[in-house]
Amino acid sequence: MSLLRAPVAARLLGALLLCLAPLAPAAEPATPPARTVFPAPLLHSEDITYTVVLYHPTPPKGDVVADARKLLTSKYKELASTWKPGAPAPEVDIRPVPTEELEPIEEYYLRYFGRRLNQSERKGLMGAKHATKLSFHVPFARRNEALLAATRFAHQLASERGAILWDAETREYYSPQRWKEERLDGWSSGAPIMSAHITMHAYGEGESIRIITLGMAKFGLPDLVVEQVPQSMTREMGKLVNGVAQLLAEGLELPENGTLDVDLTRVKNATARSQLEAKGRKDASKSVKLRAFEANRDKGDPENHLIELAFPGSGTTHARQLAALDALFGKAPDSITPVKPGDPELEAVATKARARLNELRPRVEKGLHPPEELTVKAGFPTDDGSSEHMWFVVTGWDKDGLRGTLANEPFSVKGLRRGSLVSVPLKDVDDYIYTRADGTEEGGESSRILMRREEGR
Repeated sequence: MSLLRAPVAARLLGALLLCLAPLAPAAEPATPPARTVFPAPLLHSEDITYTVVLYHPTPPKGDVVADARKLLTSKYKELASTWKPGAPAPEVDIRPVPTEELEPIEEYYLRYFGRRLNQSERKGLMGAKHATKLSFHVPFARRNEALLAATRFAHQLASERGAILWDAETREYYSPQRWKEERLDGWSSGAPIMSAHITMHAYGEGESIRIITLGMAKFGLPDLVVEQVPQSMTREMGKLVNGVAQLLAEGLELPENGTLDVDLTRVKNATARSQLEAKGRKDASKSVKLRAFEANRDKGDPENHLIELAFPGSGTTHARQLAALDALFGKAPDSITPVKPGDPELEAVATKARARLNELRPRVEKGLHPPEELTVKAGFPTDDGSSEHMWFVVTGWDKDGLRGTLANEPFSVKGLRRGSLVSVPLKDVDDYIYTRADGTEEGGESSRILMRREEGR
């Protein structure tokens, strides 16, 4: 009897994971280097600055800056005056961007940062010769109120002027409608759903990648880094990072010893808590202790303090990361479907999958460029002589077969966990899912067959 799995879990809600630049895979050090605990006094920045740029696809009529200042003083007084006697006042600087300072925006760049724009909006953005820069300077004590007002102000101005918004901290472009839907709807006070206001980059080469947030500076907080994450664990690790970001935004403090007490049940924002607990398993404790260290800076990192989230305990980095993820979200295996060996319909799918993988092999060997991704399903031997069929994210193609990191949690294969390194000959592959450069997918036929059979019972 064979055990087959559903396809890899859907992409993490609210977290954008991009592979943007190569990073050599880091070998597991024999002796971990000495680490510096992140200084607790640097957790909060009392002096917060961030920028939103409005790109005008057509030359704006009238004086945009004068109109913006008039709108600011008439409707957004919380950004233009003191909050109370003696309190520092938020400041807003509004000015046009000189045409000669507007660098051309390439279509390739918009593949990553312009996902919220349709083709017409992208075309208008790339041809824009005029822009208005909104710079916000606010005190930490009023960070949430100020950001809410700034987000509303930028949205109203962009809507009235038919402009495209660019968040300089997350480097993302928005249409006014998407800005409202993702960043304003449902937020009226307090800390927002952090996953809507920050983004994550996940990049690397080989089996291990690096995850880093962008946008935490808008809340006067450091950005977060996780090193050496198996490619197949990026979504789950991204969920952990979202949880830490949410708790920090809601007031989680960092003691002098650098231990972060991450407890998802303490998330105050009900929607954010629901997202973080979604698909959590019954064995999850929903809490874990992490360590906060000073992160090593890499090219392209935000100009902000950086915290590396580290995982205490014994064993390899992978084992310690898994222990933390198990604690927060549970470790029960994914659902499985028993299938008799030699199933003719599934064998036909496997034959077609191997043929298509041979066609894709040159692309894999050359290196896939995200959002391209290749995931394959193959059988792994169990102790009772059967096979358990699981998905893994392909990271390379060797002479002997495909290698990658396991995406499923094994049910009856000892010695493997999700994220484990695996290598499989092409002849043992059952199915594949190839995500093309435009985000569309092909493959996964075996999962559709199994779902059809389940529904027909």
